[in-house]
Amino acid sequence: MTSAITSERWLVAVTEYAGLTRYTGGIGRHYAALLPALVAQGKEVDLVVFSDEPLIPHADMQGVRVIRHHTFRRLPRLLHAAMRALLVRRAASRVAYDRIFLAEWGALGAALPRRAPLITNLATSTRLTNEISGYARSTLPLARRAEEAVRIRLEDRQVRRSAAVIPISNAMLRRVEAQYPMLTPSRIVRNCIDVDAVIDGAATAELPSGWPTGDAPIVLFLGRLERRKGVVDAVAAFATVADRHPDARLVLAGSSGDSRFEPSRADLLALLPESAHNRVTWLGHIDGPALYRGIGAATVAICPSRWEGFGNVALEVKAAGTPLVCTSGSGFNDFCTTEVDSLMVAPGDPSALAGAICRLIEDRELAGSLVAAASEGVHDFAPGPVARDLADAANKLLRR
Repeated sequence: MTSAITSERWLVAVTEYAGLTRYTGGIGRHYAALLPALVAQGKEVDLVVFSDEPLIPHADMQGVRVIRHHTFRRLPRLLHAAMRALLVRRAASRVAYDRIFLAEWGALGAALPRRAPLITNLATSTRLTNEISGYARSTLPLARRAEEAVRIRLEDRQVRRSAAVIPISNAMLRRVEAQYPMLTPSRIVRNCIDVDAVIDGAATAELPSGWPTGDAPIVLFLGRLERRKGVVDAVAAFATVADRHPDARLVLAGSSGDSRFEPSRADLLALLPESAHNRVTWLGHIDGPALYRGIGAATVAICPSRWEGFGNVALEVKAAGTPLVCTSGSGFNDFCTTEVDSLMVAPGDPSALAGAICRLIEDRELAGSLVAAASEGVHDFAPGPVARDLADAANKLLRR
């Protein structure tokens, strides 16, 4: 009598997931592409979701099972991180999971026992976000300061007790190795995007509401409207672009909501001559096909982050067929080569950023060559290849 072959079972927990949660950024789109690809490769994937908003009904999960949805609207914020970690531990205790795959942000795996097959996906920790933003926790009210201190400590605990870690880029690995000298076994696995959905959306979807009309050049900033994402540098650069191209428009596509990390709209407009104020369009958060259509319609898309762990949206720009300007020295370096598939400038340099934008507006032959080169390698970041590499990395790391 032969024993039945059982598939590998994974537990994943998230705070955002495209198509399921009301808000999702690049991380939420990454997981929504990655997990179904794991299912397609024969894995069983259980998902725990932490979101205070109701989940979108009738979401197509493509075989991923949502086993829990937790909200904390009535729970003090100080307790959120610890409660999430305890609920993940409870979910993990009910099934003999082969892999527990969790990002370090939010410390979702901090309460798991040391014997758990925990693989931490190193993406963006609270400490790293504060550091890149130049933000000091000491400026917070005491209650918020305590909340962040707890979250940072729990994130550290999760990383230190992981069976293995998977950084999303070489830049992330270097930064984490400096923070944790005795880092547990690691292997870099890149993020993924739904390449086919981006290409289709860029070609066929409706433009986002409020998109500028006419044929003027459009410079599209992509990312949360935070200093670490380079929004100040983007607007400062547009002052130069607007002077050289008086009809150019700047479109800001990204969410906002945390004033600790964000300049005000008035502060941003103060960086521009008054004559350019009415050429800035604030779209707010855009998701799904409309985002990809906007990228495809832009003359130039910019991702001027001060530092980026990976930078999914830059991949989406390449897939959508739009010339890209991004920054050097962080996660973009893993998949961007300046003067080949993009233009890369030093972070925090509005003058260099403006120069790169103007080159692409003025030299359409250069823009076309960058787009053509970018399209050649983008399918390496599709969900299938990335899921295979992740599964292989998990097997090798846990065997070690």
